[in-house]
Amino acid sequence: MKQHPQHRNLLQFDLLNQEKEIVHFSTTRSGGVSNGTYASFNMGNFSDDDPINIYENRQILARMFYMEMDRFIIPHQTHSTRVLSVDDSFLSLDHAASIETMYGVDATITSKKGIFLCATTADCIPIILYDKKRETIAAIHAGWKGTVGRIVEKTILEMNRHYHSSPADLIAGIGPGISQARYEVGDELIDTFVREGFDLSDGVVAFRKNTSSKWHLDLKEINRRELLRLGVAGENIEKSDLCTFEREELFFSARRQTEHSGRMLTGIMMK
Repeated sequence: MKQHPQHRNLLQFDLLNQEKEIVHFSTTRSGGVSNGTYASFNMGNFSDDDPINIYENRQILARMFYMEMDRFIIPHQTHSTRVLSVDDSFLSLDHAASIETMYGVDATITSKKGIFLCATTADCIPIILYDKKRETIAAIHAGWKGTVGRIVEKTILEMNRHYHSSPADLIAGIGPGISQARYEVGDELIDTFVREGFDLSDGVVAFRKNTSSKWHLDLKEINRRELLRLGVAGENIEKSDLCTFEREELFFSARRQTEHSGRMLTGIMMK
């Protein structure tokens, strides 16, 4: 990933930058108005940050793209595997009904142009997808619960069901998230992944540290392998190596900051 050419507090994927019919971004923690542990570009509504600051931060982001904030679809994520199609039916809802519909949604898909689909993260993995052939996009929030629940697979299946999208035509960006070196987990979580059919035996996506006996899990690589398994070409996947835990100057981190963490936003839109 690299800095946005005009907005230095945003990041972009090199691979998706080659596609001229889309716009995408991943925010960092700089460039906003929030204070303290939320300084300064906090995008997350569900925190102790002042709602006025969050609103202004989102308005700053919208102004960067000369758009209104209501064109940014930002679900109330709950670590589910629910996928929402942003279609005419959804877009016809009033504000209250759309907020209610977006509760418990962790992935969105659409074929509509001029709408940003967004995923909110602080250590979990944001994934955005683009199908140039079928003109379809997706934004996915993949924490360990979504990953083990195969949210990537469910999203791609919904893209096929609604828009006849094929994995072979997808371009994927796997954004900043916690690195394997910083993501310690216990035996129970490893057992959950194995029980759900994930192969962790090669010692790459999961290894045990001798000094602590804790496992270290690579959520980015697990999701990259999921994309490959589902038929996305390796050359069409870009995986960020940026760690939200380690890069304190760039990112919020729920694991580093506990409950007082802001959130980043990763979004994609078709022009």
